Amino acid sequence: MSESSISTLQELLDEELGADPTTVRGLTNHLPMALVAKERLGADADELIRFATAYSSRIAPLSDPENRLNEKTWQSAIGQSAAAADLRSYFVRLITEVGTDEALRTHLPALLPGVGGAGFHGVIRLSYAIEVSSPSRIAAGMAYLAEVGRPLGQLVPGDVTTQDPMKVFFDVSKSSEWSVPPSQKTIDEEMRIVAHSEHFNGVVSSLEITEDTEEKLAEAALHVFASSNDFTALHGVTGLAAISSIRPWIDDGDLVSRFAFQALTAAYLSIGAPPLWSPNRLDEFVGSNKSDPKEVRAVASLSDDEHVSKLVYTANECWERTNDPLYLAVAARKALSSP
Repeated sequence: MSESSISTLQELLDEELGADPTTVRGLTNHLPMALVAKERLGADADELIRFATAYSSRIAPLSDPENRLNEKTWQSAIGQSAAAADLRSYFVRLITEVGTDEALRTHLPALLPGVGGAGFHGVIRLSYAIEVSSPSRIAAGMAYLAEVGRPLGQLVPGDVTTQDPMKVFFDVSKSSEWSVPPSQKTIDEEMRIVAHSEHFNGVVSSLEITEDTEEKLAEAALHVFASSNDFTALHGVTGLAAISSIRPWIDDGDLVSRFAFQALTAAYLSIGAPPLWSPNRLDEFVGSNKSDPKEVRAVASLSDDEHVSKLVYTANECWERTNDPLYLAVAARKALSSP
């Protein structure tokens, strides 16, 4: 990271705070996340400016707030896209008054049921805001998580069968019940369709939560993406990493894992529960990756596709923490096969 690129990143992120968190096409505004990922991957100031300029046609100004939310009323706005400006105003005021740590500690438990909202993008935006440690950006991230954080549904008790999320996914992949994925405009809509299907709660409740569930969920998300190379599955990888980043502010770690698994299950079933690679096939895939990680990062830092930058950045961060070469393999596949 150069001083020039860091300074430019800060300026561009400050400018973006005036933009709506949803694009003119009704999708998530990826600009702040992409800028952070690209800078961390090595993009210089000129590249950051180029990308932000090209992306600017997708975004619109944030509207003025209409209702003054407070600590008693803010939860009524969860999951309400029309409340974007009201939620932003509330969280800016909140963080100004109590600070980011207190705001995260007192509000994340109520937002936890919606971590899968907008295809995980609410929690992903918040995670990137925490990464750059700016109160105003954390306020924007919390507001967007609240805006899109309509829960997939209550956690319903059921028969527990395994401690391994991959065992759950292998089992459902053999069923024809999920083989025809819903076809909707957004990942969020598709996840919600399967979450309201008859046997969804039984699938979610079958996993026993243990001390190492967080690690197993990340591995499951990575396994699904490696096997499917699916766009929704990509968000499972980045989404689970983002959920891990908010855990320090939530006391009930088991509950975090339960909602994380609920969201990951909805994502997997929404793509038709595709077959998953065997350990031998995963080893072959990893072994076939001869790419230099530095080259992969360089390509991703210059990509016009925000999902390439985000995936490669997250994969490299996870690889440095876990030393799992499968992260490098999926990063190389994504970066080097994209236009």
